[in-house]
This record gives sequence, C-alpha cells and structure tokens, in this order.
Amino acid sequence: MTPLPTIAVVCAVIKENNSYFIAQRSARMKMPLKWEFPGGKVEQGESNAHAIIREMREEFDIDIEVVEEHPYYLHDYPTFTLKLIPVEAAIKGGEIILKEHAAYKWVTASDLFSYDFSEGDIKIVKALNKRDRAL
Repeated sequence: MTPLPTIAVVCAVIKENNSYFIAQRSARMKMPLKWEFPGGKVEQGESNAHAIIREMREEFDIDIEVVEEHPYYLHDYPTFTLKLIPVEAAIKGGEIILKEHAAYKWVTASDLFSYDFSEGDIKIVKALNKRDRAL
C-alpha cells in the first residue's frame, strides 16, 4: 500500500481575554462550514512562522506575532495525512476582515466543544481545554 501524501499546515492559536479565535470555513472550501483554528499550507522553503503570518494576513487582513510553535499533530484523512502545526500567536495590528471564511468567533476553551471542528483540529481543542483547566 502506498503511503498517503503528507500536507504540512500551520494554524494560529490566538488567545485574548480567556477566549480563542476560531473561524468557520466557507461553504465553498473543503470541509465546508467546519470550524477551525485558521491557517494554511506551508509553502516550499517557508518557515512555519512565516507561513502563519502570511496566511493570517491573506485570510483575515491582520498582522500577528508568533509567540511559540507547538508540537504538530498528525491526522489521516482518506486521501492525505495532515501534519497540523499549532502556532501560538498574538494579534499585533489590523482589523479582522473575512476574506475566505464564513464567520469567526472568540470562544472559551470549555465552549470549544460546542463547535463542529474539522477532525484535524479536535486534538488541539482537547489540548487547549486540558491546558486551560490546569491553569
């Protein structure tokens, strides 16, 4: 059996006032209307930090500062393996403008479970909930 191709994707974990920034995928995107920690593919030769800064500018018109890169999660979808790299970040400028997504919200860690996340993001939801409960 041929191994599935692996796609490296960064996602922004942004927390302000005890709430996390999440976004709902648009109806025309893959995994339509699922919620996610937004981000995108890491391009050839691009660092994870540069990729998430670029993606957040392209998708939401905001400037972010990378605080910390966390260990990645692997999730197998039917046609590829997702290597999801959470990057803790802070918004440094701009006003959130939805360019690709249907909606966004600020949600507490315990309320994250109320949203229909893409399968790859569920491990991050669980990790954030565990971390916030420990604080």
